[in-house]
Amino acid sequence: MERKNIVINFNKKFYTGEVIKKAIQDYKRIASFNIKFDKKEIKVEIKNINLEFKDIIKEEFCNYVLGLMKNA
Repeated sequence: MERKNIVINFNKKFYTGEVIKKAIQDYKRIASFNIKFDKKEIKVEIKNINLEFKDIIKEEFCNYVLGLMKNA
């Protein structure tokens, strides 16, 4: 079964790189992550996703980042 990569774009006006890096650190057992910064967005590529979480990782990761932002 092919594992597809997921790309999530976080708006830099709202999200911080520090919070996204913390979320990536916390999720590193579930998948591999690449992070890129451009002028307006922080792009997170998720790959090598544990098959158990492939259908929910995008939503769960975004919710986790949002929760970290709220608590920051």
